[in-house]
Amino acid sequence: MSRYWRGLIFLIGLSLSQPVMLYAESGSFGAGFMLGSPSGITGKVFFDANSALDFGLGVVAGDDMYCYADYLRHFSGIFPLSDIALSVGLGPGYHRYEKERKRRDDERENRFELRMPLGLEYVIRMIPLGVFLEIAPALRMIPEIGFDIRGGIGVRYYF
Repeated sequence: MSRYWRGLIFLIGLSLSQPVMLYAESGSFGAGFMLGSPSGITGKVFFDANSALDFGLGVVAGDDMYCYADYLRHFSGIFPLSDIALSVGLGPGYHRYEKERKRRDDERENRFELRMPLGLEYVIRMIPLGVFLEIAPALRMIPEIGFDIRGGIGVRYYF
């Protein structure tokens, strides 16, 4: 086997092992905040090097409460920087929505969604701090079928 192929295999193996290093070095729990839809607090618990539970509680559109819990699968080695991981996931979302009506009293509605997040996270290993960007299309299932886009930017400190 030529040096080129051995070097390429080594680099691929090294880039695929990066989430394992993050998981071992910085701990399996991260907490922080997110700005977007929703804006609020966020957390992440790693089950192993490539899977995690991402959850959050915040507000949407100023005063409507929103919470979510997503199962995420991480993929590294896709980007040139090994500290960037791509994640895809699936999970439920709950939105307490307040409708404003001009002629009647305000009406509240409980919405349940199926979220499909896609995100990028860059980890600064010396701190350990994760900076992330996420977009999460959401299929509204209750009370009626609809579609929303969630997402934002945020940071998490890993313990």
